[in-house]
Amino acid sequence: MSRRATTARASFREGFAFAGLSSVAGACLSLVSGIVVARLYGIDTIGAFALAAAPSGAVWFLSSVREQPALVRALAPLEPRDPRVTGLWVAVFTFSQALTTVAAGAAVGLTYVVFNGPIDHPELFLPAVVALGSTVVLSNPAWNLDTVFGAFRAGRQLFWVRLNQSVSYLVFAILASFVMPTVWGLVAALAASWATSLLHRLVRIGRWMRLVVPRAQVGAGFRALPGVLRFALKLAPGFVAYGASAESGTWILGITASVPAVGAWNRAWMFAQRLQDVNGRVFDMVLPTLVERRRSGDHEGFTRALTDSMRYLATALLLPAAVGGGAAAGVMGLFGPGFARADNALPLLLLVPALVAVATLQAHALLALDRPGRISVLQVARLVTTLGAGVALTVWIGITGMAVAMVAGCVLQAGLQARVLGGDLVVPIRRLWTPRSVFALVAAYAAAFACARLLDAILPGVAGVLAAGGGGTLCFVAVLVSAGGLLPRDRERLADLRLRRVRTASRYAEERRLLEPQGAGQQ
Repeated sequence: MSRRATTARASFREGFAFAGLSSVAGACLSLVSGIVVARLYGIDTIGAFALAAAPSGAVWFLSSVREQPALVRALAPLEPRDPRVTGLWVAVFTFSQALTTVAAGAAVGLTYVVFNGPIDHPELFLPAVVALGSTVVLSNPAWNLDTVFGAFRAGRQLFWVRLNQSVSYLVFAILASFVMPTVWGLVAALAASWATSLLHRLVRIGRWMRLVVPRAQVGAGFRALPGVLRFALKLAPGFVAYGASAESGTWILGITASVPAVGAWNRAWMFAQRLQDVNGRVFDMVLPTLVERRRSGDHEGFTRALTDSMRYLATALLLPAAVGGGAAAGVMGLFGPGFARADNALPLLLLVPALVAVATLQAHALLALDRPGRISVLQVARLVTTLGAGVALTVWIGITGMAVAMVAGCVLQAGLQARVLGGDLVVPIRRLWTPRSVFALVAAYAAAFACARLLDAILPGVAGVLAAGGGGTLCFVAVLVSAGGLLPRDRERLADLRLRRVRTASRYAEERRLLEPQGAGQQ
């Protein structure tokens, strides 16, 4: 097999499929991990870990000027292993690492003040510092390598890398619980999982990016860096606003509520965030596709890729949102004593990933259309709504109020972006996402939610959750299909997938037959 064949950019369909598979596996592992870890460490330690990890989450967003999406935009037209890929990546990574180091250093001082002041948990300062160090040394390099995988739609490779990370965290957290069942055990487990997955990334990246190139190529990358950053800086305010919106719940509850309340919020929000991981993994595949189709003048293909990505992601995320939201009491009960205080917040938080998926895909379309400034303005609007409503509603009704604020911010951003994007698309989205299919999706969500709520109420404990999961899923699929949620092109894709499986199986059977020794059948 030729070098070109082994390094060819994966198709959008393959990348999308593996991104979805990665997300499903990650969400399932995360749920299992969340339950096991909560049972082993308890609600107080979970709450303390959420607070200790919060500065790292803030740095994750504040230390980026969106240079990674801008790099994807620059890499999309290049071939895998082109020396220019390495040159551009080295330049962007150097900038990213320097910015992250500076931001983490500033965060150390701010964390000391906040943890000894409004939050009043000075014992969490050192764990927070270690978590910040892990972000600089391990998480940020891994994230930058993912940019290259995403630019070439390497969904298959990212699937195994991220599976490694999820499994590693669970294993390390279990082992750490025997020697240090405190916040330190969880901090160590998180760092160890990033270390193993970073090594995995370094082993696999050579298929897409040369590890050694002439110095001139690196110099060319640094000369191109200002152009990449100029585009990225237009996105930076929006990304900071996006990160502040996502992390605001922990900070607001940390100031206005108790550590157990933060722990309950953390498990509910963790469940939603794991579903939200679907977005990042699929977005890795969508952005380079939109850039390619826009540059080739394929306007209908651009809109179709955008619309179908929104449809499929919304459907995939509303299914667990309906089932998990309906069975919220049973799900939160799995984490152990004290977590039930987030029962009413969980159904709302599980809507956030689907809303974020639609909003972020809209933002990626605007990015591919060279409209980065509009993205930032609308994400800032979401932040203002989330913070304003979050503080007021949390003081009024606690955890549920913060969840309402999160949903309100997402709805505002998605609605405003739909209006802005409508003027930039040659082909209207409503031609490809029909009102009937939208109605079918809403009806499927409502029916599955009601079914899961009923089964969870009738059956106790784990049995109720499992019954709600199975019954709610069947109900969702039945209503979606019967109400017209599948479009003709969806049926064509399913038929094509079945045909491909038959052809693949036939080819493998023929190859095996040819490889068998002559006379093997008579022996």
